[in-house]
Amino acid sequence: MKRSRKTALVLMGSAPLLLVACAQQPEVQTSEGLFTTVEACAAETMNPGMCRQAFDAAQAQADEVAPRYASREDCEAEFGEGQCATRQHAGGSFVGPLMAGFVLSQMMGGRGGALAPAPGAGPAAAAPGNARATPAFLSNQSGWLRPQAGPGGATALARTGLQPDRAPTVSRGGFGRSGAGRSAGG
Repeated sequence: MKRSRKTALVLMGSAPLLLVACAQQPEVQTSEGLFTTVEACAAETMNPGMCRQAFDAAQAQADEVAPRYASREDCEAEFGEGQCATRQHAGGSFVGPLMAGFVLSQMMGGRGGALAPAPGAGPAAAAPGNARATPAFLSNQSGWLRPQAGPGGATALARTGLQPDRAPTVSRGGFGRSGAGRSAGG
């Protein structure tokens, strides 16, 4: 009987620690914008240096994440006439779409550090400070596409709902995001 009382007291004593740990999980907010030029990015963010670095980082990874086609005709059927070129990557060449823009993601809320680089991105993908960039491609059939991690760590292009050259959108992450989805009742 004494052992079960002590066990119950130990368990009750640790419960507040678990609740405090959950309550103090920081909420992460990111701002994302889709830009077709460095100038459009600078006009929205008021930071031309960061926009130039973000564009350069996206351009550097565009060959790595661009879809590959057997012929220019196949590529142009998806991305439009004049929007495809023979590209070089890892010692080989392929036909792929030209980068039509870049997605700039910035961490908000004063937390330092950079966001993790995009899937398949090298060290140059993270812009200094708290931003990252990924290339964007404009498909005739699917709209704006950006690289995202797929199953098994492979990178695939996914449709994005971001509107080009408009004010960045804000998304939330962390405990607050998942908790808010469960709080709505009906």
